[in-house]
Amino acid sequence: MGFLSASSSIVRFDARPPARIDRDALCEAVNRRAFREHDEDGLPKQEAFGWTAIHDALVTELEPSDIFFQQYVVLGFRYDRRVAPAKLVRLETRRAEEERKRSQGLERLGRAVRKEIKEEVAARLLLRALPSPSLFECAWDLERHTVYFTGKSRGPREAFQTLFRETCGVSPIPVIPYLAVERLHLAGSIVDAVRGAEPSRLSSESAAPRSMAAHAGNGTEVPW
Repeated sequence: MGFLSASSSIVRFDARPPARIDRDALCEAVNRRAFREHDEDGLPKQEAFGWTAIHDALVTELEPSDIFFQQYVVLGFRYDRRVAPAKLVRLETRRAEEERKRSQGLERLGRAVRKEIKEEVAARLLLRALPSPSLFECAWDLERHTVYFTGKSRGPREAFQTLFRETCGVSPIPVIPYLAVERLHLAGSIVDAVRGAEPSRLSSESAAPRSMAAHAGNGTEVPW
Protein backbone atom coordinates (compact mmCIF):
# COMPACT_ATOMS: atom_id res chain seq x y z
CA MET A 1 0.00 0.00 0.00
CA GLY A 2 1.36 3.40 -0.98
CA PHE A 3 0.68 7.02 -0.14
CA LEU A 4 -1.95 7.29 -2.89
CA SER A 5 -3.81 4.13 -1.89
CA ALA A 6 -7.36 4.33 -0.60
CA SER A 7 -6.08 3.02 2.74
CA SER A 8 -2.52 2.90 4.01
CA SER A 9 -0.70 2.35 7.31
CA ILE A 10 1.90 5.07 7.82
CA VAL A 11 4.60 5.12 10.49
CA ARG A 12 6.34 8.40 11.32
CA PHE A 13 9.97 8.86 12.29
CA ASP A 14 11.91 11.87 13.44
CA ALA A 15 15.06 12.44 11.34
CA ARG A 16 16.94 15.75 11.32
CA PRO A 17 18.78 16.24 8.00
CA PRO A 18 22.23 17.84 7.80
CA ALA A 19 22.41 21.60 7.31
CA ARG A 20 23.42 21.12 3.68
CA ILE A 21 22.35 18.20 1.50
CA ASP A 22 24.45 17.20 -1.49
CA ARG A 23 21.83 15.80 -3.85
CA ASP A 24 24.30 13.99 -6.06
CA ALA A 25 26.07 12.39 -3.08
CA LEU A 26 22.78 11.24 -1.56
CA CYS A 27 21.69 9.79 -4.91
CA GLU A 28 24.97 7.84 -5.14
CA ALA A 29 24.44 6.50 -1.62
CA VAL A 30 20.93 5.38 -2.57
CA ASN A 31 22.18 3.61 -5.71
CA ARG A 32 24.89 1.81 -3.74
CA ARG A 33 22.15 0.39 -1.52
CA ALA A 34 19.55 -0.23 -4.19
CA PHE A 35 17.63 -3.48 -4.06
CA ARG A 36 19.67 -6.54 -5.06
CA GLU A 37 18.08 -9.97 -5.05
CA HIS A 38 21.37 -11.88 -4.86
CA ASP A 39 24.47 -11.56 -2.72
CA GLU A 40 28.02 -10.88 -3.95
CA ASP A 41 28.41 -14.54 -4.94
CA GLY A 42 25.24 -14.49 -7.02
CA LEU A 43 23.29 -16.61 -4.56
CA PRO A 44 19.76 -15.73 -3.42
CA LYS A 45 19.58 -14.25 0.05
CA GLN A 46 17.07 -15.31 2.69
CA GLU A 47 16.38 -11.63 3.41
CA ALA A 48 16.96 -8.99 0.74
CA PHE A 49 16.01 -5.32 0.89
CA GLY A 50 16.99 -2.04 -0.74
CA TRP A 51 15.85 1.14 -2.43
CA THR A 52 13.83 1.39 -5.62
CA ALA A 53 12.15 4.19 -7.51
CA ILE A 54 8.93 5.21 -5.79
CA HIS A 55 7.05 5.03 -9.09
CA ASP A 56 8.41 1.65 -10.23
CA ALA A 57 9.84 -1.09 -8.00
CA LEU A 58 11.82 -2.50 -10.95
CA VAL A 59 13.84 0.70 -11.35
CA THR A 60 16.96 0.58 -9.18
CA GLU A 61 19.23 3.07 -10.98
CA LEU A 62 18.08 6.50 -9.83
CA GLU A 63 18.84 10.12 -10.65
CA PRO A 64 18.42 13.08 -8.27
CA SER A 65 15.28 14.04 -10.19
CA ASP A 66 13.79 10.65 -9.23
CA ILE A 67 14.42 11.24 -5.54
CA PHE A 68 13.86 14.93 -4.77
CA PHE A 69 10.38 16.45 -4.99
CA GLN A 70 10.12 19.96 -3.52
CA GLN A 71 11.16 19.60 0.16
CA TYR A 72 10.76 15.81 0.10
CA VAL A 73 13.09 12.89 -0.50
CA VAL A 74 10.89 10.13 -1.92
CA LEU A 75 11.94 6.51 -2.34
CA GLY A 76 10.52 3.05 -2.76
CA PHE A 77 11.63 0.27 -0.42
CA ARG A 78 11.50 -3.39 -1.39
CA TYR A 79 11.76 -6.18 1.15
CA ASP A 80 12.00 -9.80 -0.01
CA ARG A 81 12.11 -12.86 2.19
CA ARG A 82 12.74 -16.47 1.15
CA VAL A 83 11.51 -19.22 3.44
CA ALA A 84 11.68 -22.96 2.89
CA PRO A 85 8.43 -24.59 4.12
CA ALA A 86 9.04 -26.09 7.57
CA LYS A 87 7.17 -29.32 6.77
CA LEU A 88 9.17 -29.82 3.59
CA VAL A 89 12.42 -29.26 5.52
CA ARG A 90 11.39 -31.92 8.05
CA LEU A 91 10.43 -34.46 5.37
CA GLU A 92 13.55 -33.93 3.30
CA THR A 93 15.70 -34.07 6.44
CA ARG A 94 14.20 -37.45 7.35
CA ARG A 95 14.84 -38.69 3.81
CA ALA A 96 18.48 -37.51 3.96
CA GLU A 97 18.96 -39.12 7.39
CA GLU A 98 17.64 -42.47 6.17
CA GLU A 99 19.93 -42.33 3.14
CA ARG A 100 22.92 -41.51 5.35
CA LYS A 101 22.19 -44.42 7.71
CA ARG A 102 21.69 -46.82 4.80
CA SER A 103 24.85 -45.76 3.00
CA GLN A 104 27.01 -45.99 6.15
CA GLY A 105 25.30 -49.03 7.67
CA LEU A 106 24.27 -47.19 10.85
CA GLU A 107 21.22 -47.68 13.03
CA ARG A 108 21.29 -44.20 14.52
CA LEU A 109 22.91 -40.86 13.75
CA GLY A 110 24.51 -38.59 16.29
CA ARG A 111 23.04 -35.24 17.20
CA ALA A 112 25.79 -33.27 15.45
CA VAL A 113 25.33 -35.26 12.23
CA ARG A 114 21.57 -34.77 12.26
CA LYS A 115 22.04 -31.03 12.77
CA GLU A 116 24.48 -30.90 9.87
CA ILE A 117 22.05 -32.76 7.61
CA LYS A 118 19.19 -30.42 8.54
CA GLU A 119 21.26 -27.33 7.77
CA GLU A 120 22.32 -28.77 4.41
CA VAL A 121 18.72 -29.60 3.49
CA ALA A 122 17.45 -26.17 4.56
CA ALA A 123 20.17 -24.41 2.52
CA ARG A 124 19.40 -26.53 -0.55
CA LEU A 125 15.68 -25.88 -0.36
CA LEU A 126 16.25 -22.17 0.22
CA LEU A 127 17.99 -21.95 -3.16
CA ARG A 128 14.81 -23.24 -4.79
CA ALA A 129 12.37 -21.13 -2.76
CA LEU A 130 10.66 -18.21 -4.44
CA PRO A 131 10.93 -14.81 -2.73
CA SER A 132 7.91 -13.17 -1.14
CA PRO A 133 8.26 -9.47 -2.01
CA SER A 134 6.78 -6.57 -0.07
CA LEU A 135 6.77 -3.02 -1.44
CA PHE A 136 6.75 0.15 0.65
CA GLU A 137 7.16 3.87 0.15
CA CYS A 138 9.16 6.47 2.05
CA ALA A 139 8.94 10.27 2.10
CA TRP A 140 11.40 12.39 4.09
CA ASP A 141 10.12 15.91 4.77
CA LEU A 142 13.36 17.86 5.06
CA GLU A 143 11.65 20.95 6.45
CA ARG A 144 9.67 19.20 9.22
CA HIS A 145 12.39 16.59 9.88
CA THR A 146 9.79 13.82 9.54
CA VAL A 147 10.01 10.52 7.68
CA TYR A 148 6.81 8.79 6.56
CA PHE A 149 6.98 5.04 5.89
CA THR A 150 4.09 2.91 4.64
CA GLY A 151 4.73 -0.21 6.70
CA LYS A 152 4.12 -1.38 10.27
CA SER A 153 5.46 -4.95 10.23
CA ARG A 154 8.49 -5.34 12.47
CA GLY A 155 10.86 -7.03 10.00
CA PRO A 156 10.51 -4.56 7.10
CA ARG A 157 10.38 -1.59 9.48
CA GLU A 158 13.63 -2.51 11.23
CA ALA A 159 15.31 -3.23 7.88
CA PHE A 160 14.13 0.17 6.62
CA GLN A 161 15.52 1.96 9.68
CA THR A 162 18.89 0.27 9.21
CA LEU A 163 19.03 1.07 5.49
CA PHE A 164 17.95 4.68 6.05
CA ARG A 165 20.68 5.19 8.66
CA GLU A 166 23.37 3.65 6.44
CA THR A 167 22.25 5.67 3.42
CA CYS A 168 21.49 9.08 4.90
CA GLY A 169 23.73 9.06 7.96
CA VAL A 170 20.73 9.84 10.16
CA SER A 171 19.00 7.49 12.60
CA PRO A 172 15.20 7.65 12.19
CA ILE A 173 13.52 7.71 15.61
CA PRO A 174 9.91 6.37 15.80
CA VAL A 175 7.46 9.12 16.72
CA ILE A 176 5.70 7.54 19.69
CA PRO A 177 4.14 9.51 22.60
CA TYR A 178 7.10 9.01 24.92
CA LEU A 179 9.44 10.42 22.26
CA ALA A 180 7.13 12.85 20.45
CA VAL A 181 6.66 14.91 23.63
CA GLU A 182 10.29 15.98 23.34
CA ARG A 183 9.50 17.67 20.02
CA LEU A 184 7.08 20.06 21.71
CA HIS A 185 9.94 21.86 23.49
CA LEU A 186 8.31 21.50 26.88
CA ALA A 187 10.10 21.83 30.18
CA GLY A 188 12.28 18.90 31.14
CA SER A 189 10.16 18.16 34.21
CA ILE A 190 7.03 17.80 32.05
CA VAL A 191 8.81 15.51 29.60
CA ASP A 192 10.00 13.32 32.48
CA ALA A 193 6.47 13.22 33.93
CA VAL A 194 4.96 12.08 30.61
CA ARG A 195 7.60 9.42 30.03
CA GLY A 196 7.18 8.16 33.57
CA ALA A 197 3.39 7.88 33.41
CA GLU A 198 1.88 4.50 34.22
CA PRO A 199 -0.69 2.84 31.88
CA SER A 200 -4.30 3.55 32.89
CA ARG A 201 -7.54 1.64 32.31
CA LEU A 202 -10.24 3.54 30.44
CA SER A 203 -13.03 1.57 32.15
CA SER A 204 -13.43 -0.25 35.43
CA GLU A 205 -13.19 -4.03 35.53
CA SER A 206 -16.62 -4.32 37.17
CA ALA A 207 -18.35 -2.23 34.48
CA ALA A 208 -17.39 -4.51 31.59
CA PRO A 209 -19.30 -7.64 32.68
CA ARG A 210 -22.45 -5.60 33.44
CA SER A 211 -22.27 -3.92 30.04
CA MET A 212 -21.82 -7.24 28.24
CA ALA A 213 -24.67 -8.81 30.19
CA ALA A 214 -26.98 -5.93 29.31
CA HIS A 215 -26.23 -6.27 25.60
CA ALA A 216 -26.41 -10.05 25.66
CA GLY A 217 -30.12 -9.98 26.61
CA ASN A 218 -31.64 -13.45 26.37
CA GLY A 219 -28.58 -14.94 24.73
CA THR A 220 -29.83 -14.63 21.15
CA GLU A 221 -27.54 -11.72 20.30
CA VAL A 222 -23.73 -11.48 20.23
CA PRO A 223 -22.58 -8.77 22.71
CA TRP A 224 -19.95 -7.28 20.35
